[in-house]
Amino acid sequence: MTEEDASKLSAVGRKHFHLIEFDESEEFVCEIRKHPVGLVLIYLSGALVTFLLLLIIMLLSGSEGFKSTLADMNAEWARSLLIMGGMLLVLLTIILTFIYGFLYRSNVIFITSEKIAQVLYRSIFNRKVSQLGIGDVQDVTVGQKGILARIFNYGTLVIETAGEQNNYIFTYIPHPYEASTEIVGTHERYMQTFAKK
Repeated sequence: MTEEDASKLSAVGRKHFHLIEFDESEEFVCEIRKHPVGLVLIYLSGALVTFLLLLIIMLLSGSEGFKSTLADMNAEWARSLLIMGGMLLVLLTIILTFIYGFLYRSNVIFITSEKIAQVLYRSIFNRKVSQLGIGDVQDVTVGQKGILARIFNYGTLVIETAGEQNNYIFTYIPHPYEASTEIVGTHERYMQTFAKK
């Protein structure tokens, strides 16, 4: 990879590019990362769950029914136990939210003159690297469902492949029509080069 190609990569792209096979004759075309709107949805979901947990803790620790139940036990000990357990759940929710955010940001797709490669994190310890020869691309379909997808211009990219390979499905792709055009154009250039040989 030339310095010019390396300058086209984001920090995450540079971190993961070594995971794909890249020949000297191969030309880097572009990198596709997931749209930030998905990250916002992850953080909003985490914030909502955290808020609900805190609300439940506050309501339970202040409710009369709970206080009457505590009268049979050591009230302060049980209340402290409830608050500590609730705070542990809140802390776990915050940690999981940031882990999912990290995993979401770590997913990347590379388009080269010879292949499409995806680095997909399913969990912290589960990473999948898929590579598809650009010549195996049969069709590229773009889907944008919902008003948010249209407003923020993100969507799902489905790459249909030749043979028995599974279709490649990429979600939360920013500017999906431009990405589709880039893939189709790269495929056509590859086929023209292959036809000349």
